Amino acid sequence: MNATPQRGLTLPELLIALLVFAMISGAAVYALRLSVEGREQLETADKDIREFQIMRQVLKQDFSGVVKRTVRDDFGNELPAPFLGGKGLSYRLPVEGEQSLLVFVRCGWENPDNRAPRSTLQAVEYLIKGGDFVRRVRPYLDDARGQPRTDRVLISGVSDVEVGFFTGAETSSGPQFLDLWPMPQSNWAPEAIRLTMTTKRFGKVEQLFWLGEP
Repeated sequence: MNATPQRGLTLPELLIALLVFAMISGAAVYALRLSVEGREQLETADKDIREFQIMRQVLKQDFSGVVKRTVRDDFGNELPAPFLGGKGLSYRLPVEGEQSLLVFVRCGWENPDNRAPRSTLQAVEYLIKGGDFVRRVRPYLDDARGQPRTDRVLISGVSDVEVGFFTGAETSSGPQFLDLWPMPQSNWAPEAIRLTMTTKRFGKVEQLFWLGEP
């Protein structure tokens, strides 16, 4: 009994098979690319969220340790108040590319066994530098020419940064904030601070920090 001869694919059938294979391959590659891009987006979003949370935590720690200690500038002059912020810093000579927001002293700067020749207090300044929200510190409380400074970028790509200080008054619209500290007939430090900024990831953000009654 003779075997039935095998019929090969015709050219149209071969072309259709190749087309189906190309479509399936293309869909698989597209799905893989979406998966990779989605993972990269998640990693970027996670990085931005962690950066924002760390910034808030650093601010909260600094504000919780604010102390009444007035320092001197690099000319030896005593600053007008132990806590300065917003337009209260307008007396300082402007620095190109920088906008100073807050200047104060905090406690709790660890110095195990007093190994470093410094205090456990720390002079802190918050500023905007080239679109970055920066925390600046120095080894010693009183400033001096040539004293090194350490800048830490807490969050990048910010704009429209404003700082407000609780006046102690409230109206029907809520607590009242002004854009300078110290204010006339005020305590040495504000009870609360409002910080607003526009970020690339979260848009406009408003944060409130409670310092407590000085």
